[in-house]
Amino acid sequence: MIVHWQKDRDYRIIRIYRDLVGDWVVEQCWRNSTGCQQSHTLVDSRQAARALMLQINREQRRKGFRRTVPGEEQLDFGFEIS
Repeated sequence: MIVHWQKDRDYRIIRIYRDLVGDWVVEQCWRNSTGCQQSHTLVDSRQAARALMLQINREQRRKGFRRTVPGEEQLDFGFEIS
């Protein structure tokens, strides 16, 4: 899932994905007056990743950001780690 937020010339992109070893990752990329930054947060499950994204979404709305692109859903190809 990918969510884009923007306020004036500042933006934030939040992405949830599962990496090659099966970990759930919440990736944040943002650009503001101080430059560009990026962070990766490992979480225990998809539900935990979505909960973190909802928390970030609330924070962005509170700061005056608006969503610029509808949410995108990544395809689940069913690769399961045994």
